[in-house]
Amino acid sequence: MPKLTIDGKNIEVAKGTTLLEAAQQLGIYIPRYCYHPKLSVSGSCRMCLVEVERGPKLVTACSTEAADGMAVLTASDKVMAARRDVLEFLLINHPLDCPICDQAGECGLQDYYMKYSLRKSRFSQEDKVLRQKRRAAGPRLMLDNERCILCTRCVRFCSEVTKTFELEVMERSDHSFIDLKEGKALDNDYSLNIADLCPVGAFTSRDFRFKQRVWFLKKTPTICLGCATGCKIEAHHNENTIYRLAPRPNSETNTWLCDHGRLSYKAVQAGDRLAKGVIKNGLIDLEPALREAATRIDEAKGAVAVLGSPWLSVEDNAALARLAKDAIKTESYCFDLTAEQGIKDGILINKDPAPNTSGVKLVKEALGGISLEELVRRIAAGQFKVVLTEARAALLIKDALKTSGPRLIVFACAKSEIPAGAYATFPYATYFETPGTFVNYQGLRRRTEAPVEAPEGVKPLWALVNKLAAYSGAGLRLDSAEDALKEIIFK
Repeated sequence: MPKLTIDGKNIEVAKGTTLLEAAQQLGIYIPRYCYHPKLSVSGSCRMCLVEVERGPKLVTACSTEAADGMAVLTASDKVMAARRDVLEFLLINHPLDCPICDQAGECGLQDYYMKYSLRKSRFSQEDKVLRQKRRAAGPRLMLDNERCILCTRCVRFCSEVTKTFELEVMERSDHSFIDLKEGKALDNDYSLNIADLCPVGAFTSRDFRFKQRVWFLKKTPTICLGCATGCKIEAHHNENTIYRLAPRPNSETNTWLCDHGRLSYKAVQAGDRLAKGVIKNGLIDLEPALREAATRIDEAKGAVAVLGSPWLSVEDNAALARLAKDAIKTESYCFDLTAEQGIKDGILINKDPAPNTSGVKLVKEALGGISLEELVRRIAAGQFKVVLTEARAALLIKDALKTSGPRLIVFACAKSEIPAGAYATFPYATYFETPGTFVNYQGLRRRTEAPVEAPEGVKPLWALVNKLAAYSGAGLRLDSAEDALKEIIFK
């Protein structure tokens, strides 16, 4: 294992470790543009130049392996002069559109210029090379070639991660630019990661552009519920509005985030978002809707079935199980849900589109219930007058429901989710508005956090279940989401 010194600090590193990685282990930051820990080394931006004592010239820290006895300087006069020169070179043809650039506030060029340069350009503005500005590079990205510094992160991402090969570097010298290959569009399932990778605002998200300045945004760590992978993410929000989602890179699940997951926040602000109950096709205040549903459940005299949902948190599923077992006192409740698990595209997207199939199994282990096959058989046989479930889970039993026609009571966030023929529907808070526990396909327990508040009157699902039980004359005493977890054992 080579031993070396960086800025006078001794370190021993594994063979193959680069100078940039070794410096990071010491807490020494070396600026970079083209380097990314999950992409191949390019060494093209030259921003990470460092001085190796007795070396003939400066070397790129991202591509130079640490060697025994090296003495490295990351902030010598020669290094600082080189960084100023690199920045001047990169800014020669860069447009002066910082005030209207959506990358402002998180731009590598702005940050590094203030820290390492502050030098006036010696290049005449009239001699700048002009390139194409603001054109769609696919359904989700905008490309401004004038801003590009040719770090090639985007090119390497498309060739090495998605393996879709949409981008390449065209032309040569100072006329080089990034462009789409002929006949290609940048529409792969991970295209919005390119907006994250781009350090200078050449690629920007068409969804986020001009929605909010980044310095106004607050960041809340949470979990993506787009599938069973359960990626760690950040919700960027301001004044009770979510503007974008970004990945929280980690070694357990994800460096990146798929486009479907990134856009899942739109469900919170959907135009058909429910804020009131629905009885048949008519909107009604929540309390009267709950009382009406409780009346129908009481009239059924135990001929009620309850189905859990892999789209709901462990807390909400446990509350539904408690409702069936302790309040309605029916044995016909099911939390026996299965789905094929595993990454289907070799990157992140799971074969299981539901986020909590593994979490529902814990509810079954703790609170029992019958199998899905048995529940379907009983529904089809006409044994129930009322079936209670979450809207998307109702699709699992839709054929049996058509056969026997019981009253269907569902929980849904939006009108578009309500199954055809539903008798009653209750709105509930999304997991961007209330905390919840989920277990991903690897068995990892993860918890969502609430960056925004639910619309007025909209409550968490467990709280609705608690009220429904109370209106049926059987209190569950669920004063918090944690109360529903008392019998659940996490592995």
